[in-house]
Amino acid sequence: MESMIITPNPSDPEVQLLTKEFEKKGYNIQYFIPSTVKLSISFKEKFKDKFTNLEPKAALVRGFGAGITQKVFFRLDILRAIEEYNVKLINSRESLEIASDKFLTSIFLEKHNIPTPKTIICEDPHTALESFEELGEDCVLKPLFGSKGIGITRLNNKGFAENVIYSLGRLNEVFYLQEFIKHQNRDIRIFVLGNKVVAGMYRVGDSWKTNIYMGARAEPIEINNELEKLAIKAAEVTKTEIAGVDILESEKGYLVLEVNSIPGFTALQKVTDINLAEEIVNYFLENS
Repeated sequence: MESMIITPNPSDPEVQLLTKEFEKKGYNIQYFIPSTVKLSISFKEKFKDKFTNLEPKAALVRGFGAGITQKVFFRLDILRAIEEYNVKLINSRESLEIASDKFLTSIFLEKHNIPTPKTIICEDPHTALESFEELGEDCVLKPLFGSKGIGITRLNNKGFAENVIYSLGRLNEVFYLQEFIKHQNRDIRIFVLGNKVVAGMYRVGDSWKTNIYMGARAEPIEINNELEKLAIKAAEVTKTEIAGVDILESEKGYLVLEVNSIPGFTALQKVTDINLAEEIVNYFLENS
């Protein structure tokens, strides 16, 4: 039997862990690498032929690896084309479109009454500076597309904010500004599969940045009913079957920051006895 993992990097340690779990179940894995794909239209060798031998007819998506806007859209188009040939993607193209775009995620969270920090998105630098003031002159500027905390800047000084905003304005950037929430240098990551919470952790940093990639450490957490329901709902409304839901503890209660549709699990694995790679593969095979 053959199955497929869509990934920009087949040698990624997490991709290799998932591959081994597939192999335990008798599957040979094809790697679909977006940057190397040649798409032919109206040729004898059709794009759909790449998916003929898949059983089940599905692919596990572990990233599409685009950092340039044009490539983001092209690679999302590739995923849409795959779905057009009745290959189920987990997560779906729609999920990746929503979860990889912080603006869309914020809209979906607000629409479904999921608590999230006050956020303003705009293109004009003057409007962005006004928004900085509207957010209490203490906010976090984030890239619209991005992960691992890369490119995130805290603006809590007007002179610094002007310098950053007008510099980015010359680069035609979009401004995604989110109120800064005091959070004791930690946040919560909840790992969701379908309608089930599998595991969770605190991410504790030495500064306000709590991304593992930026040096934060994983610590165990006891997941209460409120956290469980909030994480499942956030994953559901963003149409994300395999999700990493990031949550802040605030004076007003829990706030959902983001929903990740390609959640890493290496750090989380250190604080749980559950085999997360096995759980992901089992879920994929049961729901393909």
